[in-house]
Amino acid sequence: MNGKNNLQPYKRFVTSLCILVLVFLLGTIGYIVIEDMSFLEASFMTVITISTVGYETIKQLSTAGIVFTIVLIIAGVGTAAYILVNLADFILSEFLLGKFEQRRMVKMITKLKDHYIICGMGRVGTEIATELTRNNIKFIVIDNAEEPINICRGNNWPCIQGDASSDEVLIDAGIKRARGLFAAVDTDSENVYVILSARSLKPSIFIVARATTYETITKLEKAGADRVLSPQVIAGRRMATMAVQPLVYDFLDTMMKAENAEIRLAEIEIKPKSKIENMTIGEASKKYEFGALIISMLKKGEKFSFNKPGAHTKLEPGQKLIVLGTSHQIQTLSNLTSGR
Repeated sequence: MNGKNNLQPYKRFVTSLCILVLVFLLGTIGYIVIEDMSFLEASFMTVITISTVGYETIKQLSTAGIVFTIVLIIAGVGTAAYILVNLADFILSEFLLGKFEQRRMVKMITKLKDHYIICGMGRVGTEIATELTRNNIKFIVIDNAEEPINICRGNNWPCIQGDASSDEVLIDAGIKRARGLFAAVDTDSENVYVILSARSLKPSIFIVARATTYETITKLEKAGADRVLSPQVIAGRRMATMAVQPLVYDFLDTMMKAENAEIRLAEIEIKPKSKIENMTIGEASKKYEFGALIISMLKKGEKFSFNKPGAHTKLEPGQKLIVLGTSHQIQTLSNLTSGR
């Protein structure tokens, strides 16, 4: 319905131009028939009559020619006014009313690939968007309300106003090309619908969901969320750590937040045909001297692992490494694990 309304100013503008061309043709034919003028003379008379520029007539007009000219002036001026009104309406609808911005946003969205979809732009969604922006990670926001969408536009974040649980909206957000999705809508029931819709459209997508209460974490996991976080639970644990082990908390918090932190944590996946495939950690470290410390390893399909791999642990495709090191060390190891 909105698409049809968006085309109305354009259609009226095109229609008015067609009417102007028709008036010109009728005027030209009229002068040829009534005043026996050549095509060029008739065209000239029609143009100066419609435009009301005030040039003298090519020759003395007959009574029929004068009456025809009066009618042509009325028709031409009316058509010109109609064109100006529709032209103004077209410009307003295209630019001042946001149509140009919408088209720009659509182009941005169609170019997204391996991006993340943030469903819900409340306080949690805003923090997610800010963090992704800080790390130069591509994303798009979906929200129903006007205010969050205006915030996204102000920050030049790609966004869609609509229901995040709608298949059509998720497809428009490029879920088939997306890498992950954040279900951060206000209520747990809405997040369940978002997860079910996203999982049905792309079964392999990684979904992180927000739970408003501890009791709903299991339900969101059953709906298909890969990870579920409760802001209340996390806040409580962080406050406890902050009080009991303040130096550990400050170290981890600084390492995760600071843009220029010397030491970082990173997740690296071993790709097929990488340089260190089927080597042990000791062999790879000795040969390439990457320097980063591998503090944990997840086998393909595992979600959690707290076992520190040893020097004799074999590196295989599909494994994910949790590493600690400088940006240079992490980048070096990431290059070694990428496929050739």
